[in-house]
Amino acid sequence: MSNAIALKVTASFIHLSSELERPSLELERPSLELERPSLELETPSLELERPSLELERPSLELERPSLELERPSLELERPSLELERPSLELERPSLELETPSLELETPSLELETPSLELETRNFENP
Repeated sequence: MSNAIALKVTASFIHLSSELERPSLELERPSLELERPSLELETPSLELERPSLELERPSLELERPSLELERPSLELERPSLELERPSLELERPSLELETPSLELETPSLELETPSLELETRNFENP
């Protein structure tokens, strides 16, 4: 790859030719060296003893309660009921109705219907 840029312009009345150079640019990456710091830690010594725990189960003695129940004494008498059937005397009402006389004449109506003949096909089961 060259650093030169060529430019050529031509017109019927102007002839121009030029050559330009690109600037050179070189970059280097900086060098970086890191060291990890040294770290030394001491933990404290820890000794634990589990406490001694002795438990006794409590003593529990239960007695069943004594229940003595008596049924209540009930003396009941059936009530005395004396009922008489009521006396009902009913009379039928007298009803006489007269209906009005009604004579109606209806117009005579004669209708002719078209006749329809259909052919049916016989199907056989396989």
